[in-house]
Parts: sequence; C-alpha cells; structure tokens
Amino acid sequence: MTDKSCSRIARQENTPAGSRLVAARWLIAGALVIAEASAFSPAHAETKPVFTPAETARLELSGPVDEFVQAVVENWLLRVPRDNPAILTMFADRDQRPYRNLLPWSGEFAGKYLTCLSQVLRLSDDTRLEELGGDFVEQLVSLQAENGYLGPFPESCQLTGVNAEGGRTWDAWGHYHVMVGLLLWYDRTGDEKALACASRIGDLFCEKFQSADEKISSIGSAEMNQAVVHSLAMLFTRTGEPRYRDLANEIVLDFSAPNAGNYLEAGLEGLEFYQIPKPRWESLHSLMGMAELYWNGGNKDYRDVFEHFWWSIVKLDRHNNGGFSSGERAHGDPYHPGPIETCCTVAWMAMSVEMLKMSGDSRVADELELSTLNQALATHAPSGEWSTYNTPMDGRRIPSTIDIAFQVRPGSEGLNCCSVNAARMFGMISDWALMRDRGGLVLNWYGPSKFAEEVNGQTVTITQDTTYPRDGSVKVRIDLQEPSRFGLKLRIPHWSAKTQVSVNGERMAVEPGAYLEIDREWNSGDVIDVGLDMSLRCWTGQKAYDGKASIYRGPLLMAYEETNSAAVDFSETWQAYGHFRAAAEKGASVSIAFQGETLEWRGFYMDDAGKAKVTVDGKEVAVVDQYGPKRDRPFEWKLDGLGPGKHVARIEVLAEQATDSKGCWINVQDLKSTADIPPLDASTLSKCVVKPSRPGFLLLEVGGGETATVQLRDYATVGQGGASYFSWLPAVGLPETPFSSDNPSRTSTISP
Repeated sequence: MTDKSCSRIARQENTPAGSRLVAARWLIAGALVIAEASAFSPAHAETKPVFTPAETARLELSGPVDEFVQAVVENWLLRVPRDNPAILTMFADRDQRPYRNLLPWSGEFAGKYLTCLSQVLRLSDDTRLEELGGDFVEQLVSLQAENGYLGPFPESCQLTGVNAEGGRTWDAWGHYHVMVGLLLWYDRTGDEKALACASRIGDLFCEKFQSADEKISSIGSAEMNQAVVHSLAMLFTRTGEPRYRDLANEIVLDFSAPNAGNYLEAGLEGLEFYQIPKPRWESLHSLMGMAELYWNGGNKDYRDVFEHFWWSIVKLDRHNNGGFSSGERAHGDPYHPGPIETCCTVAWMAMSVEMLKMSGDSRVADELELSTLNQALATHAPSGEWSTYNTPMDGRRIPSTIDIAFQVRPGSEGLNCCSVNAARMFGMISDWALMRDRGGLVLNWYGPSKFAEEVNGQTVTITQDTTYPRDGSVKVRIDLQEPSRFGLKLRIPHWSAKTQVSVNGERMAVEPGAYLEIDREWNSGDVIDVGLDMSLRCWTGQKAYDGKASIYRGPLLMAYEETNSAAVDFSETWQAYGHFRAAAEKGASVSIAFQGETLEWRGFYMDDAGKAKVTVDGKEVAVVDQYGPKRDRPFEWKLDGLGPGKHVARIEVLAEQATDSKGCWINVQDLKSTADIPPLDASTLSKCVVKPSRPGFLLLEVGGGETATVQLRDYATVGQGGASYFSWLPAVGLPETPFSSDNPSRTSTISP
C-alpha cells in the first residue's frame, strides 16, 4: 500500500461514524499492506459461508414453477441472440462511425443475459441452452480489446464516464455484469476462456484505478460503476490474485466519495438503507461486494453493515409481493405505490442469497420463497415471451418492451435493462433451493421436485411428492445406495405456526422460523412427512393502504382481478418513461372506459408539470394541476359517486403552466376505476373455499356479506391479459401486526 493511500485514510478519520469506522478503515489498510508482502489464496480466507449452494447438485423442478422456467427457456433465452444480434455487435463495431446511439447501460445486456443463462441452465439441463451459451461466450470473449476492455463505447470514451456526445456512461457497471456472467459460466462449465476474459477485465481495472488518484467514483454514476467491487471480489475468490481483492478494498474506501453511497460509514452509524446518499437498487451490488470481501478477509464490519442493510430493507422497503423498491429506490415505506422495477427485485433476491449464505437464517429463505412464488412469477408472461418493467402491488402488467420502449435500439428491439435480467429470478432458485452446510444438506425449497447431490461419497436423491404451495402436505423421500449418516436441515417457515413433521412415522418437535435438523443414519426409502400450516393470514396496511389488507395463504399472496377491465387509450403524443407516460402537447389525451362508481388517477407531482382537464361522460368535472416543487412525489386524484354502470373519462393536456412550473407536462402512472370489493373481515375470511386453479395455483372464494362473494387468485398469475388487479383489499376489523424479526411478513392468522 502506498504512502498516498495511507495519507488518504488518515485524512478521513474524523468522520461521524467515530472510532469504529476508523478501526474498520485501518483494518482494510492493514490487509492491503499484508497482501503486498505475501501471496494470498482462497484457501487462506479467514471465514467461510454458513451455507453454500449445492453447485454439483442435479435439480429438477416440476409443476407450475417449472412450466414458467421452461417457457422462459424456450421463448426467451434460446431466442435472444438470434432475435437481438446487437447484444454482441455493439461490442464489435464500437469504434465505427457513426457511433451507435447507446444507452448509458447498454454494455450490461450481454452480461445480464449470460448470468441468466448460466443459472437457469442448472434448472433446465437443456443441451440446446448449453450449446448456445458456449457459442455466446466464444463470440463475446473474441470481442475483448487488447487492453481487456469489453464494453460498447469507442476507445476515446472507455471507462471515462462520458460517451462521444458528452452524455454519461455506466461503463464500469456494464463490465461488472459481463464479469459476473463470465464467472458464473466458468463455475458451471469450467470454461477457462471465460475466466481468462474476466481476469483481463480485472487487470484493466487494476491498471487504471489501483492506488491511483483516479477512482471509479471519478467517472460518475458511482452507485452503478462502483458495483465492480463485487465482481473483483468474486474474481479474487476464483483466482487468488491479490490485486483484485486489494482494488476491491480500495473501492470500499472510495464509497465515502461525495458522489457515492457511503455504505460502510452509514451502515456503521446505523442509518437505514433509505437514509444513505444513494438508496437506489444498484447499490445492492456494492453491498454484495462487501459480503464477498468478508469471505476473503474476515472484516466483521463488512458483515455487520451487509446484514444491517438487509434487515433494513426487509422492514422498510420490501413490499407485500416480495418486490423491492419504489421508483427504483428505497423510501422507507413498504406501502409506497411507486413502480416496482424488475431489476430492483432481482438485485434484492441476489442480496438475499448472499444473506442466506452468511447467516444460515431460515427467515432469509422465507423471503426468497416470497419473492419467487409471487413477484418473480408475476413478472413473466406464462408463455415466457416477455417480462415486465413494473409489477405493481395494484395495477396492470405491461411488457417491458412497451413500458420502457425508450430503450429500444436497432438490432436489440427486445432488449432492455429488465428483459435481459428477469430470468435470473428463476435461475437463483438453483442457489438456494438445496444448499450444504458442514453437517450435510439444507432443504429450503418445497414443491414437486427431485434433487440429487453427493454426500459421503454417494448420490443422495431427495424427491418431493406434493402440490405445494396449493396445499401444505409435502412428502419427502430419501434414496441412496448405502446407509449413511448425515444431517438434513428442513426449513420451517416463520408463518407456519402449527407445522407437523414426522420421519418414518415418528413425530419431530419443530419451531417456526428455524431449521429442523435431522441428524441420523439414512436408509433408502426413508420418508419425511411435512405438514405446513396453510391458515389464511393478513398484513394490515398503513399509509397509502390504510383501511386495506393483504391476504396470504401459505407463501402465496392473494389478489382480486377485475372482471370488467377498463380500456385505457393514449393518444400518439404520449411518451413512455417506464413507470409513467407523459405529454405536453395541447390536446394530448388519454381516455378510459370502465364499469364502476369511482375513477382514480395516479402519477407524480413534477416541477415541470402543468394542468389538465378531466371530463366524465362528456362533462367537465375538474381542472387538475400536477405541479410540485419536489419531483416524483406521488400524485393521486380520485372522483367518487359516479353512479353504477359504464362511464367514459378523458384527461386532456391543456399545455398551461402552473405557478413556478418549468413546463406543462402531464403524467399518468395508472388510470383505473377502483374495484368494488366488499370489505373483508375475519368472519367472511374464515368461510372461504379453496379451489385449485389452472393456470396458477389456487382460487379463494370468500364470503363478502350476505350475498356477495369475492374471488381471489394467487398474485403470481392474476392480471394476465392486461386486467387490473388489487393485492391490497378493503378490510375492517383485521388485526394489525407490527414488523419484527420473528415475523417479518407482519401477518396474523385469521382462519383456523
């Protein structure tokens, strides 16, 4: 470590985090000095994960989840390179004029796609997918520049943060995703070309940024570009090359740069995630870098900060459907109605995998199940042909190619930040479904499946006969060649208050929210019977969802689908911005035809907003002003008492500026008629009838009064075909349960 580096650390000692932060930084500095004096290999790491993915296991799913996986393989992953050739050609012609019109993050597409392919391959075992991946990697590594650069920007702009037109780039961020994809492909296949390519990227970063005045934060977009801390730490784990780890530790120090996220200092101070300088979803990748460095250095502060922020997100920013963030950032409000971007939930699930490895806490696996069976499935069309940008708690599902159409470019019409990333939600099942610990195996996944893994020198096969999560009965059969003693941990969900488990008919004592460890000599044909408590539960809402509740059965969130979906029609001048549409031309309009007595318009107050006229059934009812000095504050406008029957409403841009407004834009996130759902209470919910459903998992028919019946469908498949749906339902008299680490779902049982 250079004197300059030590001096920089010394200048930063007087920080609000106090002496603990000073000690943490000197610990990093000491590690860098030691690394310069002696060789370091992965075998010398001071700490090891509590759990590790069963990477050599053969995983076979069946049932509805597998149907989604196979559809994504067939109709998305196998088609991406053919249908979107620019995913690779953007690297090949990066120096050709005229330069491509690229997005700041265009370089991420290839890496995100390769990451999805590598992880889903473990679930599908499709030889076509493996052959395609091999060909994709062969082409990708051939496009790497001599200096190791593997991005889409011309030579003069590489790793500068600026493109040829002077706009910003997330160039290091793109390399981060390429490195992750290459390393996961290497883990899966042993392809040395992939590892060598990732190493050359790591060398490029070391040569440019290590122990230098120029830091990665200096190229802008720090919360994105500093994510390379994670891939550098991953690269060190696989190669043992000390300078990759050293640069990663230097980036941790650079987290305190004025334009960066200050993760270490803020975490040691105990700030919540939403309170840090950069509470966007991309910051989760830098936090995962700290987790990876913890395995390769044992700095307990890294672990403490990582775990602190994980729990902060569960408490304050994970929604009822397992999705993370609102409008691509944390707000400290799980009821915030902003859009839940697919990439945000992918990052949250990846962080949760690392948290499960670090903590061995079954409640983390509960969170992964919640996100997978609800938000992950709901993100995808059952056909596998498209995924969403925004999968809201209440609203509609729209293909990302429509919702964020501004990302469309020639040759990559189907690619955007979310479409290339969504399949990873399924691929990560291979990371946490079956894991290993020092005593044997850890079974986190419940559902029809067959897993096979080597234990004590022989193959152990775990077969589940079940329709879970349709019901809570799971029969687990163990098969192996010879009797063998090892431990098997079973996840007991925190929400299952009355779980029953027996081994060959012998009852076991269980505790919710923990693992049941069965350490015994196993014989082929041994059977574990698991009975999970599938009583209905409720999460009573607050803030934007005061007076409403979310209903769960087992891990499944239930939702109401409108039978008469409103038809929304935008005129041509409206522009899509992902989580909303906007127009500023006088006369631009959006209309909605609907059944119901209420009309609800949601969007955002903006400092460049103006006024719009609202008419219902041909009569003007209001002039609405969307101006607000603080951008992106949620805007809600509601009209009640329209009377039963069909109505037609129209919002027309007046192109009139409000006082102090910078423009006259009008925006629409959602336009709908509020569903006419009778309020639910404990007595009506206790009379529900459970029915199987195809597609999907199940239907609940709930008595909504003397004559009314409310039909609820699992959130994963509600709203297909563009129908409006609601997962926050009117409710009265249901118990309120505060968040706790023992009950992170905040749910109370409401039926026997």
